[in-house]
Amino acid sequence: LMIRNVRGRPIFLFSRRNIVERGLLIKTAVLQSCGEIFLLSMFRSPYDIVFCTYQPSTRLQLRTKISIPKLSSWLNQIYAENRTTWSSSKNADASFISEPALRLLKQENQPNLIEWLVKRVVIRENPKHGKFELLFQYEAEEERVIKLVTKIQSQWRRIKSRRAAKSQTYTHWEKIYVREERMFAYRNTITDERQWEKPKLLGEDDLPEPVDEWRTEQIVDPTTGQVHVYHVNYGTGQSSWLTEKEAAVLVQRRYRSKHESDLIGKKKLDLVDVVNALKFIQGARDKYDKDPNKLANIVNYALLCHCIDLDFEKARPIYKEAMKVSPNHPLIARAYGIYLLASCQLPRATSFQTACRLFNEADLADPTQSKFHSATEIYFRWSVLADSKNPLALLNFALVHQCIYKKYEHSERLYRAALAADPTNEYVTENYRLFTEERYPGGSYVSLGPPFSVYRRSTIVEERPEWAEWVKMKDPMCPKKGFEIYFFNRFTKTTRFNEPDWKLVWDARVERSSCVSGKTTHWQEYYDPRTKTTFFYDGYSKRYTCVRPEMRKS
Repeated sequence: LMIRNVRGRPIFLFSRRNIVERGLLIKTAVLQSCGEIFLLSMFRSPYDIVFCTYQPSTRLQLRTKISIPKLSSWLNQIYAENRTTWSSSKNADASFISEPALRLLKQENQPNLIEWLVKRVVIRENPKHGKFELLFQYEAEEERVIKLVTKIQSQWRRIKSRRAAKSQTYTHWEKIYVREERMFAYRNTITDERQWEKPKLLGEDDLPEPVDEWRTEQIVDPTTGQVHVYHVNYGTGQSSWLTEKEAAVLVQRRYRSKHESDLIGKKKLDLVDVVNALKFIQGARDKYDKDPNKLANIVNYALLCHCIDLDFEKARPIYKEAMKVSPNHPLIARAYGIYLLASCQLPRATSFQTACRLFNEADLADPTQSKFHSATEIYFRWSVLADSKNPLALLNFALVHQCIYKKYEHSERLYRAALAADPTNEYVTENYRLFTEERYPGGSYVSLGPPFSVYRRSTIVEERPEWAEWVKMKDPMCPKKGFEIYFFNRFTKTTRFNEPDWKLVWDARVERSSCVSGKTTHWQEYYDPRTKTTFFYDGYSKRYTCVRPEMRKS
């Protein structure tokens, strides 16, 4: 009881300190924990067991309890989990092992139960608020498991979030090649942000190499807000305002333009040239109609029917009339000779001999071909300009370079273009056959080697490192015996029946190569960028070799 003076009157109260627990006091003991001494009191009732502690130095009282069903469950759980381990242990609690969990709760086994519980009472300082708390071992174990599970869950969530962020990084970032710097960078596909450093979320991993493909991207002009579409290849670092189709069309146009310029000539016709040419052609028709007996009108009209109209039958009598009037005129002789070859007049052997005779006589009368240049530009070249896909126009122009200007390589290209336009045209095929046969030694159009067309059907007989780009080839379908073997340059596409001048070959090779090492010794090593090989030069013997000097010595 307590007595207090409240407003001048005494009042008796019950003290809340040292409340007596229900049940019997079964144990008192002294415990030491965390450097402090605690007085332990145990009370047992039919419903629970209460533990109370008192700390004399601070008068701190702690209390906890465990219900009998909970204690029974705890005992059975420990007994079931550790029965095998405790049976084999020398320090096992024999009283507990010999008694099932439920027997330990009986009154006669109370001393063993008290001893077992006292060992499993925990007094610790709460890490959150720093105050002492009283709890059982299973409660501390549950807290430890909860903390461990929480920690594992947090670690798993952290790993999962990192994986998600890393996966998002793989989705939102890509590796690109910067052509100007010759190195890779990283681009954000959403914000178009670019950086040299790898995103930190990737860790030790890296993004895959960019694919060599073209993609369509958009860019917004910050001043006008207008959206511009462009095309980029992040694998090569190239970008363009043109699509692949547009770029291909542009390349094709330029290729055709270059191809036509190689065939026809680099000079381009403007509108004035076109108007003048059309006026001249129409004037040639009108003049022939007005005065068909004048030689100039006859020649121009014959060339017009031959080259512009491509009417060989109509051109034949006009050419014959011109030859009767002036059989020794170099212009008429050359034009008629080309006509005989182009129209494949029968008998062909006689027509070929007649054409060769006319060309030789014209060369004697006009060795510089000055009188034929105007006819070449106005009729033969204009015919190809007007229709570059017409095989007969290409055939006439090829015969001009073949028979008049002796430019056999140019004639070869014109013949191939004509065959590509119409591979079944008998005029083109017959003249090309005759042209290829006469290019061998003893023929009328002898060149250094066979035509390039034989390369496709030939096989390599021999190649040596010191020959560089030259190889020895064999033509199994050579029309003349004894000329099956020839030399072929894989880069310039030229052919030769005789061996090349190897001194000139080595001089050209040294000029295009760079000296790699050996500037201080008599052996110098060179690298040839065309063949991607190295060769050596001996300053003492003035000779070249493709074998390394150490190997030659051994």
